[in-house]
Amino acid sequence: MNDVASADANIQIAMLEVISEGISGAILVYDKNDLIVFASQQLLALLSLPKTFLVPGTRLRDFLGAVYDGGGRFSADASGARRTTSREDWIADQIATLWKERAEIVERRDNDRWLSFTKRRLSSGYGICVIRDVSELKKREEQWRADMERVQITEEVLDNLPFTVTVKDRSHTFVAVNKAACKFHNLSPEAILGHKGEEFQPVELRERLEAINNHVLDSGEELSLPERLTRADGSEVIIVANKYRIGKPGRYFVVTTMQDLTRFIGVDDVSHDAIASMNKQEFIEWSLRRGERDRHLDSEVSSLANRKVLVVSADPQVEADALTLLGELQLDVSSVCAKEELTLFLQLAREADIQVDLVVVDGRMKAACAEIAATHGIPMIEIDAGEMSADLISAVSSHFRGMAGEMHGRQDGNWQIVEEDGEPDLDILVAEDNEVNQIVFSQILEGLGYRYAIAADGEEAVSLWRERSPRLVLMDVSLPKLNGFEASCAIRALEGEEARTPIIGVLAQAFERDREQCFSSGMNDVILKPISPEALETVFEKFLGEPQQRTTFAG
Repeated sequence: MNDVASADANIQIAMLEVISEGISGAILVYDKNDLIVFASQQLLALLSLPKTFLVPGTRLRDFLGAVYDGGGRFSADASGARRTTSREDWIADQIATLWKERAEIVERRDNDRWLSFTKRRLSSGYGICVIRDVSELKKREEQWRADMERVQITEEVLDNLPFTVTVKDRSHTFVAVNKAACKFHNLSPEAILGHKGEEFQPVELRERLEAINNHVLDSGEELSLPERLTRADGSEVIIVANKYRIGKPGRYFVVTTMQDLTRFIGVDDVSHDAIASMNKQEFIEWSLRRGERDRHLDSEVSSLANRKVLVVSADPQVEADALTLLGELQLDVSSVCAKEELTLFLQLAREADIQVDLVVVDGRMKAACAEIAATHGIPMIEIDAGEMSADLISAVSSHFRGMAGEMHGRQDGNWQIVEEDGEPDLDILVAEDNEVNQIVFSQILEGLGYRYAIAADGEEAVSLWRERSPRLVLMDVSLPKLNGFEASCAIRALEGEEARTPIIGVLAQAFERDREQCFSSGMNDVILKPISPEALETVFEKFLGEPQQRTTFAG
């Protein structure tokens, strides 16, 4: 019987050791007399005490005294706060916790070591204490807590940025937005997150943005795209959208930030099509030119004061806009709304010996009014009802500066100069539909001293080439009506066997297929955007020879 009992005891001890190894912790079992029944060997590593104190029958008081002496003075305070107590008080506190029905404590040992104590007192009086090293778990918890704090700080920073920030996943679903983005769309975060923009973005805009976002997600290329957008309140803004990719393969996101540049550029100074084709550098150049233009015009206001200008338009809105713009120059402005009124007004002015200096006519009334103005010998400028802008100010001020004689505007809002005794010889014909690029070409060609004109589409380029016989053509390839390739072929067909006009293709990107198509359509060479004075000078020296003294004309 004693042998059997002894064998059972050994089996129980062996099972407890296996369980101790299985849970990666130490097990301490004690009876109602506070004597140790079983202590696993892992206690030696966890509590740094002599092996003799693990022998069954050892008093808990002696066991705990050895733990205290070995530096393992873990606190009985469940909050984990250490207390400075005497050896006897500390032992008494520990025994008290071992008599609780259940207690769970995590204690810090040294700087980077944590121990977990799980204590249970059974109804039979036996007690069990499981001790485990939870240092790695605590480190992960602390790292997680630090990461969460960083995430919260980052989210707070992003949420309070003055410009919009949005994040979309591969399916073009919004997964993150900041406060500025919600304000821009006039929607709550809940109305944006998890959606693809169907509720608050026009179909055409959404489809175009999805194509751009796919390119960023697939290529990883960062993009800066100008846009002219309408807010939820109906106001228009000009922005630069910066797009870039984050994440890992298979889990990419596209981040979009939008910077509002309206106050630098002016929403009325540039069309939607021009905005769509501008890059960030062109935005900066436009802003600088606009500021310089405004300062220059301010200095000229006094010289234009009291000049007499007559506006002719049957459209009350066009009339009002023109009067407002020209009034900024302190001009003496009047208006009429029909050709009959124009005739009567000019007759009365002549009889009263009043000199009308300029007639500004709505483009839709040009044919009816041109002859009347010419009969009275008064220069005329045509304005486009759909593109009323501060370009009118620039055109009128240029006219009165005496840069040339009579100025005739085209419907795209660009201006060309015509001498009173006939059109001047034309050095350069620029075929370009982008309004900002038109300004860039104009400033460079004016600076170099070339006579030039600007065509806004392929058909106009062919027509101006036929009428003005330019010495060289700068041909953008992406033109409306006729593209640059088609316009070049048309010019070559009209030339026949005559001397060929140099035609230079202007490309936005250096794709080999575009270069080949330029040459196959009859072009002599190609240059790339953005255009610089140095690039144009190189072309002119190559095809026109060393420049002679030239007179400057604006186009």
